[in-house]
Amino acid sequence: MPLFPLKTLWSHRLPESIYIELIDELFSATPSILVFAITQCVIGAAIFAETGDGYMLGLTIVALIVSSERIWMIHTYHRKAATSPLTYADALGWERRFALRSVATGILVSAMGVRCFMLTDPAVHTLMVAVLFSYAAGTITRVSFRPRLALFNLAVVAIPPAIACLLLGGMIYVCLGFSMVIFMIGAIDVIRHAYDTIVSQLMLKRRFAGLAQRDALTGLANRLGLNENLEAVMADAQRNGYGLAVHSLDLDRFKAANDLYGHPTGDAILKEVAQRLTRLTRATDLLVRLGGDEFVLVQTGVETREQATTLAIRIIDEISSFYNVRGYAVEIGTSVGIAIMADEELTPDDLLARADQALYQAKRARSGYAVYAVAPHLVPPLVDGDDFQDFPKVLQKKVRLG
Repeated sequence: MPLFPLKTLWSHRLPESIYIELIDELFSATPSILVFAITQCVIGAAIFAETGDGYMLGLTIVALIVSSERIWMIHTYHRKAATSPLTYADALGWERRFALRSVATGILVSAMGVRCFMLTDPAVHTLMVAVLFSYAAGTITRVSFRPRLALFNLAVVAIPPAIACLLLGGMIYVCLGFSMVIFMIGAIDVIRHAYDTIVSQLMLKRRFAGLAQRDALTGLANRLGLNENLEAVMADAQRNGYGLAVHSLDLDRFKAANDLYGHPTGDAILKEVAQRLTRLTRATDLLVRLGGDEFVLVQTGVETREQATTLAIRIIDEISSFYNVRGYAVEIGTSVGIAIMADEELTPDDLLARADQALYQAKRARSGYAVYAVAPHLVPPLVDGDDFQDFPKVLQKKVRLG
């Protein structure tokens, strides 16, 4: 067991998603904070009633105020977290706020302990020992995944009362003081183990969640990944004031090629399609294989209709060509349905449904792509009034749609 907690104090930087989840866990401690606040105040009041010590009464009142403010802070956190996802910068700020109040509570508990051992009544000493050790145990169980904060609080709540016990003298109090220090040292390994365990569990959970959201064949996000991420992408677009476009596409003549040349050839084509689509996407875009030969590409940062249609043309140009697979030269095509989100309040299902409807129109009209007009100011009507006949003629000749 490492007696000096260097590894725990200077733990490596965590992935942002793991760190955010740990901070969120900090703010689930309302019940334990409330229970300890009640216990602290009741025992403080009892000691005052027994001894008439004004210092103990003052510390008890301040402890009540600090605990009430901590509970209000946690309520504020949950209210804000319910309106928008927690960012890394937000989590840093909230951790500082939590840590300041947690340390303040630890200092008050320690001060109450020191003051109590300055009094001459052994009965009140017994009550204060219960407060000190219950706070230390709560710190280990509720704050161990922020190890530096936990260790600092333990040092604050253990060392000053332990010194007061040693100064008080007598075998019982000397043993009690050493017990507090030994408890703190023993807690180091407990905190380290609890921290390593919860981080490993979160890492494993994230890993399996990521695997569950990935298509096994192509490595792209799957339908679950789309459901989990599209709402967040849309919320980010609305929050930052930019539009986005959903491109829904499927492959023309893929089923015939798959039936003719076999499933291994079909799988190889799908992998190649995924690679070609990946080359067209940016880091902020979301590329998904829904299943079969259906794909969705969520294009972010869309300011004009032309940005969306230009990408659709590039998709068709890139996908609609020959694939040299397993000794066969297979030619396929694709159709794209576009739904653009700008100012409208849409759900993910609404946006996907509009993209599917545009895809159906593109396939029916054999136009290559079609745009569902979501925002009139962003998608102006065409001169001929037909939104599904604006596919360049030169591209129609180049791409033979099935």
